[in-house]
Amino acid sequence: MLLAMIISLCNEGDNAYFAFFLSFFISVMVGAFPLIFIPHDSYITIREVYGILISSWAAVCLFGVLPYLLWGGEFTIVNAWFESVSGYTTTGATILHSPEDLPRSILFFRSCTHWMGGVGVVLFAMLLAPAMRMNKTRLSQAEISPLAKENFIYKTQETVSIILSVYLGATLLCFLMYRLAGMDWFDSLNHSFSTVSTGGLSTKNSSMAAFDNMWIYIIAMVFMFTSSIHFGLLYSVISGKPGKLFRSPVIRYFFVSVATGVILVTLNLWLSGVFDSFGESLLHGAFQVISYTTTTGYASVDSSILPPFSFIVIVFFTLQSGCAGSTSGGIKVDRMFIFFRTLKVQIKKQQHPKAIIPVKVGKNTVDEDIINSVLLFILLFLFILFVATVILTAMGYDLLSSFSAALASLTNAGAGFGDFSSLGNYDSMASPGKILMTILMITGRLEIYGLILFFYIRK
Repeated sequence: MLLAMIISLCNEGDNAYFAFFLSFFISVMVGAFPLIFIPHDSYITIREVYGILISSWAAVCLFGVLPYLLWGGEFTIVNAWFESVSGYTTTGATILHSPEDLPRSILFFRSCTHWMGGVGVVLFAMLLAPAMRMNKTRLSQAEISPLAKENFIYKTQETVSIILSVYLGATLLCFLMYRLAGMDWFDSLNHSFSTVSTGGLSTKNSSMAAFDNMWIYIIAMVFMFTSSIHFGLLYSVISGKPGKLFRSPVIRYFFVSVATGVILVTLNLWLSGVFDSFGESLLHGAFQVISYTTTTGYASVDSSILPPFSFIVIVFFTLQSGCAGSTSGGIKVDRMFIFFRTLKVQIKKQQHPKAIIPVKVGKNTVDEDIINSVLLFILLFLFILFVATVILTAMGYDLLSSFSAALASLTNAGAGFGDFSSLGNYDSMASPGKILMTILMITGRLEIYGLILFFYIRK
C-alpha cells in the first residue's frame, strides 16, 4: 500500500493517493494492536496453527479490500472483496471491464497482491517474525503442501530462504526479459509479478494478446512453466545439480504430459482451421495449454474460439495443474502421478490377486496413508467442483459457464469459458455467485484440507 501510494504521487493524474494513504494508515494501526497488547506465547497448538493460517488469509484479503473500496469506481463491497481474494489467491479473475482505465497505483497494487499470494502470506510473515522460532516449523508445515515437502531436505528456515531466493530471482529475470522484449518498465514489472506467481492478472484489457508479440508469448510460457515446478528442484538446478530435476519421475511425467497436450491442441487448432498456419497454431496452442496447466490464466486468444476437443484437453490440464511446492493451484501433478501409479498397481492386482505390489515413485515406495490421502483429495476436489457447478446452474448460468467458473476458481486459474472466457470478466455474475467464487478461491489456495482441518482438530 505504501509503495502504491508513492507510485500514485509520482504519476500525474493518479487520483488513488488518498485511498492508499488511508488504507496504509488503517492497516498499520490495526496491525500494531496485537504486537502491543497480546503477550508472546512460545507454544502453538495444531488447531491454533490452522486458525492462524486461515485467519491470516482472511485478514489479508479483508485489508486488501480497502484501497479498492476507498477509490471507488466499479468497486462495490462485493467487487472489491472479489478482486482482493482473486489477487492474493493468485486466481487472476477480475470484475473489471477495462483495467487500462485504472490508475497505475491500483494496477500495481493488484499485481503486488498476486506476487505476495504466490509465495504465501504465511511464509512472508515467518520471515518478519523471527521471535516465533519453533512456531515457524508448525506454520510452514500447515502452509506448504505435504507433497511439496517431499523434495525439501532442508530445515524450515532454509526452506523459506530457498523459496524466496528462487522466487525473487525468477521475478527479476522475468522483468528484465519482458523489458528486453518490448514491454515498458511498468508493464514488465506488473506482468513479471503475475507470471512468476502464476496469477495471470494483466494491466491490459485483452491480457497478453494486447502485445501481439511472439517473444513476449515465449517468455511468458517459459516463466509460467518454470514457476509451476517444485521450487526445491529449481533451487537444485541453480545450485549446480541439474540432474536432480530430471531424476524425478513426477517431473518427467509433467514434461511429457504437457508436451502431449501441446501437440494435441496444436493439431486440433490447425486441422479445425482456427488458425491458417501450423506455426500460429503451435504458438497459441502451446500458450493456452501452458497458461491453463500452470493455472496462470493469461490469454493470447479468447478461449471461446477453442474447439471442443481442445477444451476437453485444457480442462484435464487445468485440473492436473503444476507441481506441489510451486505457485500453481489445482489438484497438482504429483497427486495425479500417484493416482495413475495406483491405478496401474490395482490393475496388476486384479490379474494377480495374491501379489503384493507396492506403489512406487522412482525408487521410493509410497506409504498407504499417502495413497489414501491423495485419492481422497482428488475425490473431494471433484465433489466440491460438482457442487459448485450445480449451485451456479441453479443461479441461472448455463452449464459450460457454471462448470468453467467453478473450475477456474477452485484451481485458481481465473480464466474460464462461455460467459467467463479468458478475455472476459466476472462483473456480470450476481453477488452471491461472486461470494461463492471467492470461497472456492480460498479453498483451492489452502488445498481444501487446510480449511477443513481447522474445524475438526481439537487440540
